[in-house]
Amino acid sequence: MVARFRLPADRAVDLIGFGWSPMHEAVLSLPAVVYPKRTPMHLPWARRCRELPAELLDEIRLLAGTFDGFVPGFFEAGLAGDDPTFEAELDALRRVDPTLVAYEMSLSLGGFGCGPKDGHHGPHLVEDGSYRAEVLASADATGPDAALLGRQIFEDPAAVTERLASMLRHYWELAFAEEWSRILPRIERDVTAGARALVTGGVPALISELLPEAAWDPAASAMTVEKTWETDSDVGERGGLTIVPTSFGWPRVLIETGRPWPLAIFVPLQDMRRPEVPRASDHEVADGLRALGEETRLQIARMVAEQPRSTTELAELLRLSDSAVSRHLKILQSAGVVDGRRDGYFVLYTLQPDRVEQLSRALGHTLGIATASTGVVEPLPVRVAQRR
Repeated sequence: MVARFRLPADRAVDLIGFGWSPMHEAVLSLPAVVYPKRTPMHLPWARRCRELPAELLDEIRLLAGTFDGFVPGFFEAGLAGDDPTFEAELDALRRVDPTLVAYEMSLSLGGFGCGPKDGHHGPHLVEDGSYRAEVLASADATGPDAALLGRQIFEDPAAVTERLASMLRHYWELAFAEEWSRILPRIERDVTAGARALVTGGVPALISELLPEAAWDPAASAMTVEKTWETDSDVGERGGLTIVPTSFGWPRVLIETGRPWPLAIFVPLQDMRRPEVPRASDHEVADGLRALGEETRLQIARMVAEQPRSTTELAELLRLSDSAVSRHLKILQSAGVVDGRRDGYFVLYTLQPDRVEQLSRALGHTLGIATASTGVVEPLPVRVAQRR
């Protein structure tokens, strides 16, 4: 069984976009606070959150404790914005139809297994007495707090919306705003890498770069992800598909196909998918740094950057022997930092700016402060959380 995203063959690239959502990422982080042992990648974050006020932690445990394998779609209300802010998304959340809020929250309390068995689920079930009774029975079995929440969901969904918004605002102000500033550059790095792959190699390259759990079916012009339930989405008819890199969604690939929310796939960040291994650029960086990591050779590099110079001229300027300068030049030349060309009797040495720029980019990539496309990523074991 698969989640299938059908794309018009001539418009596949045009219909795939990239996005991020500070509010949705904050919501995805809440289970790490509630269930820290389930998310070992986020244990440092869970430990920091122990210092939050007790009343806020209690509210998080009650409200977010229901999002176990399911995240209500209304938290994606602001995802469609070009560069959404938390405040704008919180405003969008408050404007969501209360019936939608009641329905989505009822699903988080076990509503997937309630109601009609023909699969015709939707917000209309909120007014169905038998559906309400089944959901409330499921909430009662969970505990008294969940039972009270279940009744409030059906009786006053607008109050539940405000309760969620208030909890998220306090959580954002006391903890997550700073965490988001740390996560966002990593998300932007993956967005850039994915966009580059999509433009240069199409959907197959995008899958290789960001979503190894997916497969491309060229005959059907469709992206597919294995899962335990079947869904088929026409990306053209839905107005596009958004790829959303996420830190706190790890290790799951989350899929949103339900209306009226944007068609989206939430993928774990690349830097969380595999252990750190030596990169091809590491040797290159180390070789270049060794060449430049000695004071005399750094002086030589600076001098030949100013103008071409011979061994004799460099020896006079540095007050070294010709043989000593030759040894340093040999090391710089073997690393590609300088190059020599014969000019009559002399060999003149010049700096190789392309090599220095290449070294700078590789160093930035190694330290995680520059954008660069990565190779094929080994897929995680697929665990697609059901969204509908």
